[in-house]
Amino acid sequence: MIEYNEKIFTALKQQRYNQCEQYLSDFCFEIVHLSNEEQVTILRMFFISIINEIITVRIRKKRLHPQSLAYAYGMVATIEKWENISEFLLSVPTYVDHLTNDIVQAELLCEGNKHVEQALTLIQENLEGDKLTVNWLAQQLNISTTHLSNLFKIQFDETPSTYIMKRKMDELIYELTHTNQSVKTVREKYGFYHQSHFIKCFKKFQGVTPLQFIKKLRELSNDDNRSRNIP
Repeated sequence: MIEYNEKIFTALKQQRYNQCEQYLSDFCFEIVHLSNEEQVTILRMFFISIINEIITVRIRKKRLHPQSLAYAYGMVATIEKWENISEFLLSVPTYVDHLTNDIVQAELLCEGNKHVEQALTLIQENLEGDKLTVNWLAQQLNISTTHLSNLFKIQFDETPSTYIMKRKMDELIYELTHTNQSVKTVREKYGFYHQSHFIKCFKKFQGVTPLQFIKKLRELSNDDNRSRNIP
């Protein structure tokens, strides 16, 4: 754990987020020979310890924004729900994304930047359906779309449309992983009414098509079930 912890924090400092994901996945495979209970206990402890260490450093440097702490609590609560190694492996990309955007970069938020904080709240509250667009968000904040885009570029180094899409994908992936709802039901819940557009967006952010993701999810679930049956 110490070895991987050092590797992960080095990757985070150098903004090599793909490498960070790889290290987390490698760590999961390092303990695959253990029982499911041991795997989950170790992985929960490891994933949560990374969050705690980042928060501790922010507190020590007096650079912890309240929003970062709220995101951290949310991440810990989510991790506590993961019940097998497959869930940890599938959640690695989302975990790293939240770690970098919601905790590490959230320190850039300041109390004076109310537009950004209000935008984040509106995004969180309106992820379902297709109402949530950059134009709608700018109208709610009574600012131009250009100003809104500039704020997101400064704070998160990405456009508000990309941020919105990532958050929608986070919710989609969670529901596809943890519920028995069909892909069609879930995608329409989050405003993707055209299948071709949904497939294009899904592959852009996840690297695979929805069908490939579901297939991989089932394979990991079957592997996990088989490992539990090994005497």
